Amino acid sequence: MPTHDPTAPARIFVAGATGVLGRRVVDRLVAGGHAVAGLSRSDANAAWLNAHGAEPRSGDLFDAAAMRALTADCDTILHLATAIPTKPRTSVADWAANDRIRRDGTRALVDAAVRNGCRRLVAQSVTFVYGDRGGAWVDEDTPAAGDLSPVVRSAVDLETIVRSAAADRGLPGAVLRCGMFYAHDSAQTRDMLAAIRKGFLPIVGSGTAHWNIVHADDAADAVCRAATAPSLASGEVLNICDDEPVMVRDLVGFAARALGGRTPRRVPAWLARLLLGRHAVDVLLASSRCRNARAKAALGWQPRYATYREGYGAVIARWRGDEGAERA
Repeated sequence: MPTHDPTAPARIFVAGATGVLGRRVVDRLVAGGHAVAGLSRSDANAAWLNAHGAEPRSGDLFDAAAMRALTADCDTILHLATAIPTKPRTSVADWAANDRIRRDGTRALVDAAVRNGCRRLVAQSVTFVYGDRGGAWVDEDTPAAGDLSPVVRSAVDLETIVRSAAADRGLPGAVLRCGMFYAHDSAQTRDMLAAIRKGFLPIVGSGTAHWNIVHADDAADAVCRAATAPSLASGEVLNICDDEPVMVRDLVGFAARALGGRTPRRVPAWLARLLLGRHAVDVLLASSRCRNARAKAALGWQPRYATYREGYGAVIARWRGDEGAERA
């Protein structure tokens, strides 16, 4: 069982260490002098972790005994693993791997954290758990929606597993409800921008649904602060999103203008459900506006990209720079 010297660098295990969020978290933690181990499932991921000053550890996320062994010398566990499907049209079955990570993977990591006496476990959830509130403001005291899409219910289960362990087993666990990530190196972001520039990404319905978004750099900063904060309430839930929830039509319109693309066309929601799948479209049409004041107070966190204008402006500039370098 690890001993905890509050003045010493932390020993941190990261599940999901080589994803868009995880890579940023690993780099920040290593730069901060912490000893970082990352769960690795491929030679390429192991090579990336080694190159960035972290120790790759191979194991099965769903094997509780393996997770206990892999984290035995760690005082902090970060659960950032996901398996978001990337194909345009998805069914509930396509989300099964992500659901298993949120349920079985969370149970294994929570059990490891409790049995190894870790001083903190931080798990990544999503602001989609608020469901469709008609654009109303919500905060961490607002309960999860009762009529959630099947592809979001596992996020509520993840939160329940962490918070139950905090209440019943003494786990110093925290949940970060993250808005939709975007970044210049995110495949989803790049695909979206490419589609917007070509005029292929329509606005579904009225386009007035509010999205809560966060640049991956800002999300990583929040994760690192939650991992190393000297005190954080057990079972704490924090919204990690920027300062200005954005209507879909404003975001897509902004990107189209910045990219010199065509004016986005509109399609009715029923047609989008036929083309992309009902559950995914229902999630994207859900509208709520998340307050982030609690995260700012608890973590001393302030998003560098306070709104979509600064954030997507920087991403588009970086993306164009990458394209120019590729052509040169």
